[in-house]
Order: sequence, then structure tokens, then C-alpha cells
Amino acid sequence: MASIVNAVLEADRAERPAIVRDGSVTTYGELADLTGRLTQGLRPRVREAGDVCLVVSHPDLEESLALTLAGWSLGLRVAVLPPYLKARERESVLAACEPVMEVSDTTIDAPGSLSFATLLRASRGPVATSEDSAWHETFTSGTTGRSKCVDRRVSRLSHDIDQLVAATGITADDRVTAMTTALSTTSVLPALYAGATVVTIPLQSPRQFWQAIGEQRITVVSGTPYAYELAIRKRPRPSDVSTVRLALTTSARLRPTTIRQLMADAGIIPRNIMCSSESGHIAYNQSEDPEVISSSVGRPLPGVQVEIRGEDGAVLPDTREGRVCVRSPFTATRYRKNPRETASVFQGDWVVSTDIGYRDKQGFIHLTGRNDHKIHFGAAKLDPQEIEDALLRHPAVTDAMVVGEDHPRLGQTPTARVVASPGTAAEELLGHCREQLSATKVPQRIEFVVEIPKDFKGQPVRPRYVRFDQ
Repeated sequence: MASIVNAVLEADRAERPAIVRDGSVTTYGELADLTGRLTQGLRPRVREAGDVCLVVSHPDLEESLALTLAGWSLGLRVAVLPPYLKARERESVLAACEPVMEVSDTTIDAPGSLSFATLLRASRGPVATSEDSAWHETFTSGTTGRSKCVDRRVSRLSHDIDQLVAATGITADDRVTAMTTALSTTSVLPALYAGATVVTIPLQSPRQFWQAIGEQRITVVSGTPYAYELAIRKRPRPSDVSTVRLALTTSARLRPTTIRQLMADAGIIPRNIMCSSESGHIAYNQSEDPEVISSSVGRPLPGVQVEIRGEDGAVLPDTREGRVCVRSPFTATRYRKNPRETASVFQGDWVVSTDIGYRDKQGFIHLTGRNDHKIHFGAAKLDPQEIEDALLRHPAVTDAMVVGEDHPRLGQTPTARVVASPGTAAEELLGHCREQLSATKVPQRIEFVVEIPKDFKGQPVRPRYVRFDQ
């Protein structure tokens, strides 16, 4: 298994296209040159900084990827931030990563920050990987009112990516979709690890989506459930999907009805990948049985152990429903600066998830629900308490509870039930939320109520168990 840094920067790939975005092409050679220059620019600065997290907030995929590879080659902790975060959200993330060195296209050089242009002044130097000491830091919503920082060794991430590439059969001849400029561990990194070409395709409408798939000669479609739920609203032309040989879906379980429609209307078999920030890639569905394809997230990947446990922690037999627990060589190991949540989820070598499901007699895993408060809004997993905290900062609001309402295409939408002063307008509260939160976290609807039901501890009574529909 090659390290992910060395695999992406292999010299014999230099002339091949690595990333296609907005009509422009970045070759593997150009990506390696950019990474080498950034590594040289960072090297003297991080040597002085010590245990520092490289925070990448550049909006473009090529630059974010090169900065990440440079940081990993120097043995750093690296966190890539989405560009849409509001100030308060950024503060929470940066606090979890401290100490930090932030690099962006707009940052003015200051203690703890660097501009991308400053780093580019360096000439290219060697990129010798220090992967064993490098960390990949991602963020996931919890029930504490703030995002949790998931720490995973990059050596474990490399192992994870290697396993996924082997399971899916992605090769250097493939052209793989990326729906956003995010550094996806299921589309972007596996594709580049295999030497394939990543093609960014903005998700604007079903017609545009299918047309872009055809025009770009895509062979592997990798998308979230939201992307596929949008796509099925328009039947593609045969020419749009003539080159597609594989479709992958992650982030959440794709609905069986959506899978069946894609198979019927597009002739595409979307294959579920089960994964999480904490566990990495867990299972992949390689079945040829249409019923199993539509109902299961697949069998565990090689080296991954899955146990279904009851409320008492005992391992349950096949077909019995319980909590999904995972052990593998490529899980994360902790939540940074959060020992309480770490102890709850990372138990010995096992990751105890909030997914509920069962294993059938053939070894396929079926997810039936989840046991947490998160709202699955499209591709996003929202923490209701974070949204409630934003509402409660408005002077007219005395109490609030945010819940997920079922939606046929988006899974769930965040709806706020609010106790507020007479005369308070819903649009006023929505405007307040837009100032506090990124767009996906703003409630879709405000419902005014007299009181919020509480339990004996004074906590809002939330739906604890969410069962997936078909």
C-alpha cells in the first residue's frame, strides 16, 4: 500500500489530467509542482510553530488538495474548512484545532495565518512524506451544541482509501465526479489515489446534471443521496449515461425507491457505501441481486469487523436489529479535546455508532434507522442544538426546539418550534439565523408554540429513535 501523498504525486503520472474544473485541466505534474512549492513555503514556518494544525480555507479544489498534501508531507494535522462557514462556526472549529496556522486565498499574513500567495513565492522542493505523524481532521455534528473534531491518522486514511479503490475497481482510466470542491474521501481522494481524473460537476438541475455526465464522458458517478434524489426528477438520455460503468453513493443510505428508479430510468446501478467520519469506509454493496442492491449497504470491506449489539452491549445474532459497531485498521481514534465524547464512541478498538440495523444470513448489512438527534438534511447532518443556540441568542426568543420533518427528496428538513414574545415575525428569526449560521443550518420553517415539552431533567423531548422509510 502506497501512502496517499506518494500515490497522488507519482512521477509517471505527470502528463495525465488530475482535475477538470470549469473547463480547465490540472495535470498530475502541475499538482505535484504546486504541492512542492507549498511544502517549501510551509517548511520553515511549521518548524518554528511546533504542534500546529494547518487550517486550509482556500475555496478551490486544486489549491486545497495541494495544501493538504503539503501539510501531510510535513507531518501536520490538517483541517479543510468549507468556505461557507459563518464567523461563529469558524471560531468553534478553530478552537477545536488549536494551535492553528490558517492558509487561504484572502488571509493577510499575521501570527497564526498565511496567504496562499506568500507560500507560492517558494521554489519547488522535495516532498518527502511524514505520513506516520500526520493527522486528518474532519468535523461532525454532535449533541453538545458544537461540531466535534474527528482525528484520524493519515496512515489509516491511506489504508482506508486503498481498500475502497480495490473494492470499487476504480482505475487510472476512469473519470470520476466531484459534486463540490470539498476534499471528499469517497470520490476525490480515491480517484487520485488510483490515478484517475476528477471532474467537478456543479449540481444545479437534473437536466444539467445528466448533460454534464454525458459531455464529460464520466465513467464513475460519485454523489450524495441528495444528488441522486434530484437527478431522478429527469430521465436521462441514453447518450448521457453511455459511458457510466459505476455509480457510488455515500454520506447516508440511499432510499430503495430511488435506487430502483435509477436502475429503471437510467440503467445505472447505484451502489451504497457505508461510511462515517469516525469509522471510515465500512461496507460496500457488490451484489448483483436487485433486491439486495436496493435494500443493503453491502458486506463489510476486507479487514473491517462489524457487530450488531443490543442495548446491553451483547452481540446479536443475524437478522436481529441493534446498534452497529465497527472495528478496523482505518477508523479514527478520538475526538480532539473532547474526552467525554471520545469515551462514549471510541470504546477500545471499537467505534460505537448511532446507526441501527441488522446483518442478514448472507452477511449483508441493512440499516433501518439511527439512534441520535441529528437531522439528515440532504447531504448535511445537522445538530439541532446548534440551531437552537442560535435562535436563543435572539432577544425575543425564550425557548426553542429544532426537529427534522420528513421530506420526500431531502430526507428531513430542519423545523424550529419557538416560544417568543408576541408580535415576533418568523422572517425576523430566519434573518437572525442567516447571520449566525451557514445556509444549510437555517430552519426551513418557524412554528410558534406556547411551550416546549421537557423531560424530568428539563431537556427538550426529542424523537430519540428515527426509523428509515422505504
